[in-house]
Amino acid sequence: MNTQTIGEIIENEVRKQSWSITEFAEQINCKRNNVYDIFSRNNIDIQLLARISKVLNHNYFKDLAENPDLVCEHEEETEKEVEKRKAVSQFLDVMPVVLRELNMDPTITFSNMNNGDDIPLPDLSLPDYLVCFTIGERWVEKVNKKQPLPPLIKVQTINMENGEIIDIVNNTYFGSAMIDIKLDYKTQDQWFEIMKYVKENCLQYAKLPHRFFHV
Repeated sequence: MNTQTIGEIIENEVRKQSWSITEFAEQINCKRNNVYDIFSRNNIDIQLLARISKVLNHNYFKDLAENPDLVCEHEEETEKEVEKRKAVSQFLDVMPVVLRELNMDPTITFSNMNNGDDIPLPDLSLPDYLVCFTIGERWVEKVNKKQPLPPLIKVQTINMENGEIIDIVNNTYFGSAMIDIKLDYKTQDQWFEIMKYVKENCLQYAKLPHRFFHV
């Protein structure tokens, strides 16, 4: 039985890769003191874990999916959160493969969740194509949990034949747009079908400035 927590495993990898605490904190977009808190945790926010996985070049979602003992059971750990972690793990594994098959840049970036705006950002994106992904829900749903969608935001919803939904989100004030897709568990073939459709039918609408995202 594994006696380590997910925080301890992350700490070991940070030390192994010779990151300074200050540099690591900057890369995952948090304060230096918070890094020590991360090392002591037995459970980590999904968006934060996504950034850590990218910086350390390791899929920690896969570790959690394969070894639940890394996270201590407690009342706040819901089945929905477990499903989200598994979905992100699978996404990080298969999306680069899918993009390469479509001759697209496989780079995945993570949103800066502390940009100070009232409107939340999607969780992940493909910056070269301005295609975004929101974990467990659509971006529109995420925003509406906090406040009504501002009038300057116009959403065109595309319903694919397989039941998947693609949103083209237009910001009429900036004259910009992004493509948003709900990130839940999909097979590699399903992701391929979605991204093939996006490449052939939607990319010409995406015009979101890169400044909204943080690698």
